[in-house]
Amino acid sequence: MKTNSTIIQDTQSASEYDNQARKTNWFGPEVVFGLTYEFVKSRDSLLDLGIGSGLSSILFHKAGLQVFGVDGSSEVLSVCEAKGFAAELKQHDLRDLPLPYSSRFCNHIVSIAVLNSFRDLEPLFKEIARIMIEHGIFAFTVEAQKPGQDDYYPINRVEVSEKPKEETAVMLFRHSDEYIAQLLDQNGFTLLKALEFVAFKYPAENRDVFFKAYVARKKE
Repeated sequence: MKTNSTIIQDTQSASEYDNQARKTNWFGPEVVFGLTYEFVKSRDSLLDLGIGSGLSSILFHKAGLQVFGVDGSSEVLSVCEAKGFAAELKQHDLRDLPLPYSSRFCNHIVSIAVLNSFRDLEPLFKEIARIMIEHGIFAFTVEAQKPGQDDYYPINRVEVSEKPKEETAVMLFRHSDEYIAQLLDQNGFTLLKALEFVAFKYPAENRDVFFKAYVARKKE
C-alpha cells in the first residue's frame, strides 16, 4: 500500500488510491476517527495535512465538521476535489514552512499516513501548534519504532511488491513513543489517547507494518 500521497506519481494511480487502501485492509482513517470522535463536534473546522484523496477527513465531514485540506500532489487533490466535501483545498509541500494558514486558523488538525515521510517532526509540530486554537485536537499517525528497529528504511516509489531499487526508492521513518511525547509536550499539547495497530503487510519483506495513532489536545 502507498502510505503517503507523495508516493503517488500520476492521475491514474491517484484515482486508484482508495481501491488500494481497501485491498490492503488499510483502516488508519477509521482508527483515528474512532479515537477522536468524542472530542470534536459538528461545525468545528478541521485541517487535514496531507489530505490525499480525502479518505481520512471525509469521515469528519460526515460527522458535520468543515474540512480544509492541503497536499503536495495536484493529482490526488483533483481526486479529493471531485468528492465535493472539502470547503477548501490547497496544494503545498508540507516541508515548506510556514504553512499557508493564519495563526489560530482551525479547531482541529489531522495527519494520517503522512508523518512517516518526515525524519524531523519538530518544525511541523511547532507549525501545527501555531495554526490551531486552544483546546483543539491534533490527531495523527506515525510508524511505530520497535526496539532494535532502524528509524528509517527505503520503499519503492511506485510499487511495494518488489525490493526497493536505489534509483526509485524513497525513505520512510519510524518514530518512538518517547520522541512523540517530547514533541507534544514542547509544543503545548496534552496526550489524550494512543493506540498501536497493524497498518498493513509490506509485501517486499513479508512483514507487518505497525502504526501508532495519537490524539492530543492543545493547552491554553
